[in-house]
Amino acid sequence: MTDLTKIEYLGIERILKRGTGKVIEQQEDALLILDQLSGVWMLGCENAAAGEEVLRRNIGDDCQKLMVTDPGLGRRAFHRYGFEEMMECYVVAYYGAEPELTGSLVLKDASEADLPVLTAVYKLESPEDMRRIVQRKKLMLGYEGNQLAGFIGEHLEGSMGLLYVYPEFRHRGYAEELEKAMIARTLKEGNVPFGEVEKNNTASLTLQKKLGMAVSDRISCWMWKS
Repeated sequence: MTDLTKIEYLGIERILKRGTGKVIEQQEDALLILDQLSGVWMLGCENAAAGEEVLRRNIGDDCQKLMVTDPGLGRRAFHRYGFEEMMECYVVAYYGAEPELTGSLVLKDASEADLPVLTAVYKLESPEDMRRIVQRKKLMLGYEGNQLAGFIGEHLEGSMGLLYVYPEFRHRGYAEELEKAMIARTLKEGNVPFGEVEKNNTASLTLQKKLGMAVSDRISCWMWKS
């Protein structure tokens, strides 16, 4: 049975824990779920052949978003099911004590009034998904005085992300401070803080390691249709 405590399965574990995941098929070496909040299908598998059969039985051309924890299988699925975009990621996770904040930023939750400013600079989520994230109180703003310096949030499927620091506030440690704040909040909620980092994003991977995040050995494949 797939071990959901493994770092690469933390996304599946979070979705099942919060009750938004529907188990589509479970085998000895493969588990396919559908997150009814984000619309993402997720396949965790230890055996690529078993995972491929699970996908074959359950995934059709109407699937819009899919994550596969086996990179070889993920690349094959990308072509087989007609996806248009793919990102290969390492999973990062924090297993330490609650980090201390420096207090260099004033932190508050974003509101819907902040959406025009946020969507103007952050393009990796649709405006509608950004609205849903804000409505769920899952996007945190960081202010230097009365000026917005950056923000961070939690994607609909539960991973930390949406990290952005405005150019004029960079190189002041604010990315680290924002992520520490999100880690602390996630720990207080009783969850393991985790994120997905694109495999070639060396700056982000360096930041994660500086923060004490563990990094998965294996790459996961995220794919979607426009």
